[in-house]
Amino acid sequence: MPATLRRLHAAVAAALVWACFQAAPALAQDAFPVSIEHAFGETTIAAKPERIVTIGWMSQDTVLALGVVPVGIPYTAWGGDNDGFYPWVKARLDELGQGYPAQLDYNDGIPFEDILALDPDLILARYSGLTEEEYARLSTIAPTVAYAGEPWSGEWREITRTVGKAMGETARAEALVAEAEALIDQQRAAHPEFAGKTFAFAGGLAADIAQVAIYVSTDPRVQLVEDMGLTLAEGVAALPTDQGFNIPVSLENLASVDADIFIAWHPDEAGADYVRSSPLFSRYRPVAEGRFIPILDRSFVMATSAPSPLSIPFALETLVPRIAAVLE
Repeated sequence: MPATLRRLHAAVAAALVWACFQAAPALAQDAFPVSIEHAFGETTIAAKPERIVTIGWMSQDTVLALGVVPVGIPYTAWGGDNDGFYPWVKARLDELGQGYPAQLDYNDGIPFEDILALDPDLILARYSGLTEEEYARLSTIAPTVAYAGEPWSGEWREITRTVGKAMGETARAEALVAEAEALIDQQRAAHPEFAGKTFAFAGGLAADIAQVAIYVSTDPRVQLVEDMGLTLAEGVAALPTDQGFNIPVSLENLASVDADIFIAWHPDEAGADYVRSSPLFSRYRPVAEGRFIPILDRSFVMATSAPSPLSIPFALETLVPRIAAVLE
């Protein structure tokens, strides 16, 4: 998708979220303190936070959708623009007009000193890979909310609601969920042909690979496609969910994850070409029958990987027509 069109889609998504709040009656804020359970225990937030740092994916989107600019967010070189922002994040920041947050580099681990320098009163890492040791150290800086179950897992509605609770904005967070669900429902209703069609979603497929990383049922991108009316392939649904967000499947065993549609993101065009030309891949039913959807645009990869009230409109704009096309 051309960069100009991507920016337009992101701007429209941000405008829709903002218009929803402008048109809706004022919603009451929650009383503090509030407590949130997570994989490492329970975090109590004593007062409404004003300086929020986000770690990982999704949390920053909900904070922004709720009208607050975090003091620090991850720098996103992969999938971001030249300034390290996802298109929907940049569009929302421009819409809010409150300046840009500091961007933190997580490539070499948690930048504890940089986070400390921002003087946060809340750290949100609801969709992240924090270790217990990292959580403990972050908690000495500010109340920290980690993931609910396994690292790098979580459902976008739950994450949106949790961020809203942490910010004292549960009613507004619920409105965000309802608005995003309405967009998904519209697309599902417009495409009844999606119902009953099975899919498998894979990632990072480069040339000359011997196995495929198949995303499991707890992965957000899988859940988003299910929300659109499709059904996770039986073999994929049977994959374990306590061993990470994806499970390697050898090319020789692709039949074990048989599906009507195969969606996969690739680091470059060579990976997509490999799927089309590999003798083993070419026998995989969705590829053989022409229902392979390669994803190369990195912003689009991230929009599907980390669905949120801001990124879902961006993801649907491209994904829905492509699924419809392979099912014609």
